Amino acid sequence: MDTNDISFLGWTHTFLCAVALIAGALQLARSKGTSAHALCGNVYFLSMASANVMVLFIFHGNDLLIRSGQYRVGHGFGAVHWLAVVTLGVLLLGRLAASRQRVAFFAYAHPICMIITYWMLVGGGINEAFVRVGWLQRVAHAMSPAARGLPGYTLVYIVHFTNDALILAAIVFAVVQVRQFRRQLA
Repeated sequence: MDTNDISFLGWTHTFLCAVALIAGALQLARSKGTSAHALCGNVYFLSMASANVMVLFIFHGNDLLIRSGQYRVGHGFGAVHWLAVVTLGVLLLGRLAASRQRVAFFAYAHPICMIITYWMLVGGGINEAFVRVGWLQRVAHAMSPAARGLPGYTLVYIVHFTNDALILAAIVFAVVQVRQFRRQLA
């Protein structure tokens, strides 16, 4: 595993992502509307929010966007950073919706937004695994010998497609659950 170029900020980000992965998996598996769900949801929200804010200050491995008190606008700010901004927006909408679920829009928005942020978290983890884990790179390269990197590996697409299918199933399941719950209330 190639971890030589990970900064302290990067390790902190990785730790928070691991916490979010665990908390998010527990959220998906546990019953909803309980105090344990709320507590675990707060852990998920805080770890995701912190991890995504940290992404905004990480680029080119060990470099920070803030150096010597100067903020370097645009230098190194790329697609990953924009994905973090989008994730933060979806995460904040999901958190806002959590306390407003009596309104139909928010009842559906909360689980969908949280599942989407989990999907983005797992997708980032998949990409990091293929970038940093040597044996995984070798397997991917063996499946796609002509590939010159991550975007050309067939295995990457298979793993992402599987993640996409699972998350889509989770969203459908959540929508059906919300619909059934709302019908019971009516």
